[in-house]
Amino acid sequence: MIKIENIESWNNLTKDFYVQDLEIESKEDLKIDGTGLIGLPVGIDIHVHFRQPGYEHKEDFVSGSIAALNGGVVKVLDMPNTDPITDSVKNIIIKKELAKKSQIDILVASAITNSNIDQLREIDEVCDAYKVFMSESFGNLSINKENIEKALSILEDIESDKPVIFHAEDPDILNENKNKKNHLKQRPPEAEGEAVRQISIWSSIYPRLKFHVTHLSSYLALRVLRVTKRNNLTVDTCPRYIFFDEKSEIEEWKKKVNPPLRSEGDRIEIKDAFSTGEIEMISSDHSPHTVEEKKEKKLSGMPGVQELLPSVFSLVKRGEITWDRGIEAYHSFPSKLLNINNASIEDGNIIIADLKEAIFIDKDWVKSKVKWSAFENLPLYANIKYVIKDGKIMLKR
Repeated sequence: MIKIENIESWNNLTKDFYVQDLEIESKEDLKIDGTGLIGLPVGIDIHVHFRQPGYEHKEDFVSGSIAALNGGVVKVLDMPNTDPITDSVKNIIIKKELAKKSQIDILVASAITNSNIDQLREIDEVCDAYKVFMSESFGNLSINKENIEKALSILEDIESDKPVIFHAEDPDILNENKNKKNHLKQRPPEAEGEAVRQISIWSSIYPRLKFHVTHLSSYLALRVLRVTKRNNLTVDTCPRYIFFDEKSEIEEWKKKVNPPLRSEGDRIEIKDAFSTGEIEMISSDHSPHTVEEKKEKKLSGMPGVQELLPSVFSLVKRGEITWDRGIEAYHSFPSKLLNINNASIEDGNIIIADLKEAIFIDKDWVKSKVKWSAFENLPLYANIKYVIKDGKIMLKR
């Protein structure tokens, strides 16, 4: 039995904290003094790249899960741009077997590609979500518009309940700008806005499907969403688009991501839309590359699964969002999107943290294999003391 005394814990029904003593059924015997600490729902990250198989020098399921746990995340959705690509029943099963080494729950997204449309009925039986790359990012995964529509028609026909998650950048606009002088101009907000417009049309044509746009980055895309009926279309953004913009004082090699960090105005609009719930969810898009790959090959992507919840907690600490908004963004809404049980504190799923203690991000704190973070030298909150998952202590500091 795990006994937690005098902790201020979150109640999902009342959307508030109250002081209580908790008893959690467990094979472990532990007594925790919760005085001055808060108990929060565990984290769910709907967008990570743990890089296995094929790119284990960047990350694997073991190292990725350790990074996640150190940030309070116990469930993740892993993306398909690995080697081989996760786009078949066979490759999904292989990845799920590899993921059993993880310390957390790994859900697996299947890519929808130009070559696997006819296999979607079988794939739907084993995958947890779909990922559509409307343009190239990392890995050869882009799919043309005609095949996207074929795939959506099939998924609608079989009444799939798996979310279809879109990397929303229009390929034609990217192609028109590919020779521009910098990354931001090569991937302008118009590409994201046009892609979101197209996704919104598809969401109305296929009303039984769950559409989701990930890592929203621009005010233009927000404006498109504001004139869209969003009955079956949800959105997330990432901490990087809330905390950083093109002029942020972090090393240039760290900044390159897809979509890119944009203007200060875009950042403020994204943060405000997240604070009101217009952007429903937050994800990390944990996309680790080594320092050498970032500097020499100029690859796009940054780690972030460990920083996800501290970023949310910091926004609460600064008074920029409420606890209710933060918890629904990293826990409640992702649970609904991925069709998973809303793991409750009372059922033994809890983060115990000290919101008074700042953490300063450095290489010792970072548990990802790549050992760097865009948040280095910045203070974030809170200091996570324990992570308990299904009654088992997964992290203790």
